[in-house]
Amino acid sequence: ATGEVRRVFVREGVSVNEGAPIVEIAVRTEGQSAPQAQAEDPQARAARNIQSSRAEVEAARADVVRKEVEAQRLSALVATGDAPQAQLDGARAEFEQAQRRLQQAQSKSQNAQTGLATARQQLQNSSTPAQTFSEQLVTARASSAGTLSVINAKIGDRVTAGQPLATLRASQ
Repeated sequence: ATGEVRRVFVREGVSVNEGAPIVEIAVRTEGQSAPQAQAEDPQARAARNIQSSRAEVEAARADVVRKEVEAQRLSALVATGDAPQAQLDGARAEFEQAQRRLQQAQSKSQNAQTGLATARQQLQNSSTPAQTFSEQLVTARASSAGTLSVINAKIGDRVTAGQPLATLRASQ
């Protein structure tokens, strides 16, 4: 089964209980040909992707601001000897990582905009009946209690059965 990640419920570094939702995936199956009105509207799907990507950009932008403020705060503390340099180095690394996530989110948002334009163009050029799709939402859950050390899936990613979506480190 193949699907598209619709939501990521938790972030890296968060502790979760067994059975906690981690990722929501929309699994689609193709049906028979049907009139255009009954098929999923590609423009609507593209618009949802844009909305989702904009939310992701805003969240990433807020994370960059938080990480920058923390790095500035620690810089002042290191200068006065009230915090170790290693802590500042870690905060700077987190800030740089947040900046990269923001750039990725902005790129994804730009791709979503392109996707909407493509969907509109395809709709104008389409003269054949569209395929109908059945969509089922599936939630991937934590197999045990622990801390999420890595989340491999992002909103909009295509995933397949058996693909690792997250890495869970057992609670100590």
